[in-house]
Amino acid sequence: MPSSPGGEYHLEFLPEVQAEVVGLPEEIRREIARLVVALHSDPYRGDLMDDRPPQVLKGCRKIRFDGPRHRGKPRYRLIYRNEPSDGAVGLMVVLAIGERRGMIAYAKAAARLSQRLEAEGRRQVRRARPPAP
Repeated sequence: MPSSPGGEYHLEFLPEVQAEVVGLPEEIRREIARLVVALHSDPYRGDLMDDRPPQVLKGCRKIRFDGPRHRGKPRYRLIYRNEPSDGAVGLMVVLAIGERRGMIAYAKAAARLSQRLEAEGRRQVRRARPPAP
């Protein structure tokens, strides 16, 4: 179910991801742009991540990709999370874009998601505290 009128979803790149994309080869950046356009109309495009480590990424999605001239298995991953994870998607958060080699993209996504969840937890605790007398 679309979360905005026109059938498009909201997509957010973490600042760290934006900085990393700038350093990637031009053909990979073009492929990322193509994927972003596709994600705007389908937040379920990526493969659902399962119980494999890192556990924090369970429920996130990944897209395998590479440049059009590359032959062989795709070397890059775009890892994102639909928020909220239950119900209608309101936002897709891109956690990492990078090489699969050495599980680099997965490690970065796990660290960033952990930080994000920890920050959300702190905000909720502050809201739940009773006002000071």
